[in-house]
Amino acid sequence: MEERSYFIEAALRYETLIEAGQMLGLDAFVIQEPEATRAELRAFLEFNLTHGELDEPAVLTVDQAARADHVIALVRGAWQHELSGTPVQNLTQLRQARQLTVGRLARQLTLPVDLLARLERGKVLVASVPNRLVEQLAQMLHASTSAIQAALLAPPPTTATSRLSAVDGIVEGEEPLVSFARAFAASEPTDEEQAAWAADLP
Repeated sequence: MEERSYFIEAALRYETLIEAGQMLGLDAFVIQEPEATRAELRAFLEFNLTHGELDEPAVLTVDQAARADHVIALVRGAWQHELSGTPVQNLTQLRQARQLTVGRLARQLTLPVDLLARLERGKVLVASVPNRLVEQLAQMLHASTSAIQAALLAPPPTTATSRLSAVDGIVEGEEPLVSFARAFAASEPTDEEQAAWAADLP
């Protein structure tokens, strides 16, 4: 398939579902697509949700161009990790392998605990995650940058609550995907955390 045409067509299908009132999360939509395209498609859809679809010939602003480059680097890094043959682990698995709690890792990153937990749940738009956080996670978790990029795009862990809900037939409101900046603000950061990440916030 021609990649760009496929991604645009998939984005239009997703937009149609949302406009029809189907509150379908990105993960639930992407899982229905060919496995080889899922990681890049998810990043493409995230970019569209953040900035809106870019109609050709569009002139990107400096900020949009930087974010587009960030998405491309993110996906390429994840691909490189996958091609290396190393098993892909999500962020939770990488953290647990270092025997770190969410709270301890968050303190090392000077990041709100709620934000890191939300990132592990896959509810922060990966395209909005600062490069500096990717680099710091790689350092703290003794992993390569590509391993962190792959981890951010990997499916999050299934929680006990979600498993029970599925068994009991309970329908829970899906936690929305939000940008890093919005998740940061919602986490009620301390003055120290605010100062540490101010340069990466709009």
